[in-house]
Amino acid sequence: MLKRLSVKNIAIIEDLTIDFSDHMTVLCGETGAGKSLIIDSISLLLGARADSDMVRYGESKAYIMGVFDYKNPNINDILDSLGIKSEDSLTIYREISTSGRNVIKVNDTPVTQQALKNIALYLADIHVQHDTFRLINPDTYLSFIDSKEDKAFQDSYNAYVISLSKYKGALKELLDIMKRHKSSQERLEFLIFERDELEALDLYPGKDIEIEEKISKLSNYDKIFKSLNEAYQNMESEYFSLDNIYNAYKALDDIRDYDKEYMEQADIIFDAYSNLTEAKSTIYKAIDSLDFDEDELNKLQDDLKAIEDCKAKYKKNLDELLKELADIKMEIALNEDFDSVIEEKNKNLSKLYDDAFAKAMALSNIRRKNAKLIEKAIEAECKDLDLKDCSFKVEFNEVEKKDIKDDSIFLDSGIDSVCFMISLNKGEPLKPLHKTASGGELSRIMLAFKSYFARKANLSLMVFDEIDTGVSGNAALEIAKKMKSISEYSQVLCITHLPSVASKADNQLLISKSYKDGRTTTKIKALNMDERVEEIAKMIGGNTLSSHFIEVAKEMLKQ
Repeated sequence: MLKRLSVKNIAIIEDLTIDFSDHMTVLCGETGAGKSLIIDSISLLLGARADSDMVRYGESKAYIMGVFDYKNPNINDILDSLGIKSEDSLTIYREISTSGRNVIKVNDTPVTQQALKNIALYLADIHVQHDTFRLINPDTYLSFIDSKEDKAFQDSYNAYVISLSKYKGALKELLDIMKRHKSSQERLEFLIFERDELEALDLYPGKDIEIEEKISKLSNYDKIFKSLNEAYQNMESEYFSLDNIYNAYKALDDIRDYDKEYMEQADIIFDAYSNLTEAKSTIYKAIDSLDFDEDELNKLQDDLKAIEDCKAKYKKNLDELLKELADIKMEIALNEDFDSVIEEKNKNLSKLYDDAFAKAMALSNIRRKNAKLIEKAIEAECKDLDLKDCSFKVEFNEVEKKDIKDDSIFLDSGIDSVCFMISLNKGEPLKPLHKTASGGELSRIMLAFKSYFARKANLSLMVFDEIDTGVSGNAALEIAKKMKSISEYSQVLCITHLPSVASKADNQLLISKSYKDGRTTTKIKALNMDERVEEIAKMIGGNTLSSHFIEVAKEMLKQ
């Protein structure tokens, strides 16, 4: 349940703190007083999108904080996964700024908006005024059947999404190949020319850099030979003797046991002797192998020019040219061996199509089982809402396989579309809900769905924003009773203008607004019994207070 709500700088709400009680609480007051702003604030705590326009004029930030008790253990699992310590209560905090910065914290730990939505899924549900209109839009019906907290459903849905992605990827590849084949046939001669041109270069990664290095070496032959020879001659000079260095090492080696320093210096001289001997040998070999070939230099320069010309022609570097060559070869191969390539692609596509269809059918079977449970539950709930002769069915479309290149049967949600069928009178056939039910009937049916899912999801809070719109008389009384019964296992907050609903509540809050210092501000007050009598009498008489309406209000509260 929601224990406390603090709201600051949201539209006309300047600074409000509300302590809520359990069971059923009614929020009443004139239109525009701020009742829906309180519901919007709760929605923000449950992951709704924040808009900087919600911040009160003249302020830079708005703040909402709610303290909840909860009973669904799935919330603890989510908190653990987020590294948040589970406590006796759940504190959710949101900060909205005009700059667009949005801060969300759960138990003082920053979280993402999606993480907050995941928590809210097991915490509360909010019915806003346009929710009932979902019942007149069959495209929304799957959302009534699909259970996001049902692991079996989620696993099946995820498997379908993965399978569908693989199928659509393979289909796109096949269609692209067929399209490319058609166009490549028309330019096959040109492709062969480009392939031969690029293959003649005998390209491989880094070839251009390798040629540049060889050209640099041959172009500087004289300088390289002179420097190598000078280095070697200096090491062969009568003033430079490797034998002398070796003899120096031997002299120190003979006394290495007498002092650690002699040992270290002997090793240094020996290392120098070894390194110099190796360097001399390497320089000699380099001189011996050094050769200038003018023809080779000319050929390398021609090869490099050919590569650079191709780079400029295709506007690509060497690695990109290699990829271009591979793509050209593939197109040529497709033309030369198109039938076998397409046959292999079709085999793979057929396998992926069958797998996606099987996954979709598995998902559909779970939905159909859920739908059977929902049918019985909605009929039972509707009977409590003065729809005693209600018959309710979920009608699924039937889907058959099509050509493997036709993906029209696969939707993001699966292969199912459903229609809610209802009969509200004995002897009348089932008809589509969106064409049959009146506004008042739709409100009660929506409440039936909300009641069923609140119990099934083990929610701690249900919020209803004028779910009784368009309802009067006995139907309104039955809606009030249903919300009262929901409040026995889930806290209920309800905005209403109906006295029959307000009188059923355990608690009543009056939302009003005042004008002070040039600004309008929302106020809230918990009503005592006498104040409730007066407020409900106003609902009955249209703000007309008479002894008759007061007596009626007292009787309604007494009942």
